[in-house]
Amino acid sequence: MNLHIIDEIPNHLREVAPAELHQVLPGPTLLRIRGEKEPPLFICTLLHGDEPTGFLAVQQLLNRYTQQDKPLPRSVWLFLGNVAAARDNLRHLPDQPDYNRIWKGGPLPEHRLVEELLAILKSNKLFAGVDIHNTSGQNPHYACVNKLDGPFINLGKLFSPMIVYFTRPEEVISRALADICPAITVESGQARDPFGVDHVLDFLEQCLALDAIPTNASNPTEPRVYHSIARIEVPDNCRIGIGETCRKTDFNFIENLELMNFVEQAENTLVGWRRNPDLKLAVVDEQGQDVSENFISYTNEEIRLIRSVVPSMLTTFIPNVMDDCLGYLMQRYALE
Repeated sequence: MNLHIIDEIPNHLREVAPAELHQVLPGPTLLRIRGEKEPPLFICTLLHGDEPTGFLAVQQLLNRYTQQDKPLPRSVWLFLGNVAAARDNLRHLPDQPDYNRIWKGGPLPEHRLVEELLAILKSNKLFAGVDIHNTSGQNPHYACVNKLDGPFINLGKLFSPMIVYFTRPEEVISRALADICPAITVESGQARDPFGVDHVLDFLEQCLALDAIPTNASNPTEPRVYHSIARIEVPDNCRIGIGETCRKTDFNFIENLELMNFVEQAENTLVGWRRNPDLKLAVVDEQGQDVSENFISYTNEEIRLIRSVVPSMLTTFIPNVMDDCLGYLMQRYALE
């Protein structure tokens, strides 16, 4: 597997649909587009093939300046990730790893590809890094940071007043980029929502217009910063249902589960039901430790919260639950 590097905008890139992108690009590609200012803004999208908002926003960005026959305000390095999975509108193909879980080294060809990309990025100064995603469940638009330094927070504020600080999973691209330049992940709502494309486009325009990212400390009351303290994982090969009535399952989760995202949930809140007493959900903290007994309880099949938390990324899309996790648990974080 090779990293492809192109220094001009390929024919048809500006209008091709994500599912046809494989007809334009041979695979994972770094596209280097010269603009008026340096260093470049690094943009990453389509690490998950079923999350097209970032690509659609970049298309509109390129078309906007092409139609005006103007260069971009700042150079852009655009990494288009899982082109093959985008063809089938899948997070990743069955024989592939998750492209946003390969950025901390490993034995696979995909690991070697991203190591090559990171070496290039480290050897060149970058203005900032932005990784663009969609969410499978209902969530507000928010930004994620891996460091609480001023430039990271201020870059996140350009996208949303809600910022999530996390340190795990460690294998995501934003963790790798954070050692190179100010970097954030933007979560732009569910796939193919036109508002998400408009929002990301406006955010990228703001980034390109900046001469520098402010480093000053943020107002403690703005933005709202949440610290992601744990993630909920389900056992391998378990059977999952949504709603109470389905019983040929190991776990069932409430139908309005996704409405809990970014809303503080009180102690004893019902999350779902455990049908198989031999299985347990795993609540894993930032150190990789199972801390389930601090967060959830099982009584008469009911799964309830032991303490007040703010969930995020909870999803009823079962393939993503099995491939990644049910969601995350957060608490408010006061910036100093």
